[in-house]
Amino acid sequence: MRLELETGEEVEALVRTLPGETQRAKCLLLHGNPGSIAAFEQLVPRLAGALDIAAIDLPGFGKSRRRDPSPAGASLDRLAETVIAAANALDWRAPFFVIGHSHGGGVAQVVAARHPDRVAGLVLIATMGAPANASYRLLSLPGAAALAKIVGQLFRCAPLRALNRAILRAAMADIFSPEAVDAERLERELQLLSERPEILSSMVHVTHGRPSAQLLRSAADIRCPTLFLHGSEDALVPASHARVIHERIAKGHGRSQFHLLPGAGHMLIHYQASELAELIIASLSGRPARDSARAK
Repeated sequence: MRLELETGEEVEALVRTLPGETQRAKCLLLHGNPGSIAAFEQLVPRLAGALDIAAIDLPGFGKSRRRDPSPAGASLDRLAETVIAAANALDWRAPFFVIGHSHGGGVAQVVAARHPDRVAGLVLIATMGAPANASYRLLSLPGAAALAKIVGQLFRCAPLRALNRAILRAAMADIFSPEAVDAERLERELQLLSERPEILSSMVHVTHGRPSAQLLRSAADIRCPTLFLHGSEDALVPASHARVIHERIAKGHGRSQFHLLPGAGHMLIHYQASELAELIIASLSGRPARDSARAK
């Protein structure tokens, strides 16, 4: 469905609820960079039996377009306001849970820090942390935005599809490591980028404004229960970067748990979906994640 937001934006949304069940916890899912609601195709069915679920394409990604094409329009603060507006459009007035993957985890952190009265708890999966990971440092370099536009033009060129596939497979290697890039996901992303190459500009713009530094500053303002779920073999965002945020939340008198999944990479929402769902449902029910490490 499409959600019309009070911000003037429209976002694509996937909503799973049980009619007549008003007491179920509500949970909003936020994808990474790049990404879309399709990233949660393995996780949503495993959560929908216990929770009311909504996942949105953040502006500039998936099927949601950005009203503001400038880098400021893709900032963590602006995306956080989109999340609150989406909850309002869903008529979620009571505090709700937010699950964020990768960059979506960064957005979720800002939502909780800026709107503590709206967020019941966080689950941060392979979340961006501090310092900025290597790919974000590259994307924030001068000239990255111009290069993204050039690559976008290449993706529109059908005769270059084989070359574009090879480029995209190489770019996605760290995202899917230690597993190989999923062929079906590769073709889906290739088709999406050929239709909407402006997503590449959004990929660059979200790295502007030193978002990792912002997360470090705002972590102490997060008061809601927070669960970090991170793969030990994450080649895109090292677990140590997420732990920095976890420890800052705990030192700021927040309630934070850190659970490391041995052998998992960055796309644990795809390959470890069953284990994630079990941990998430347990956490949102108030039960501690098993074998989690809690900072004192």
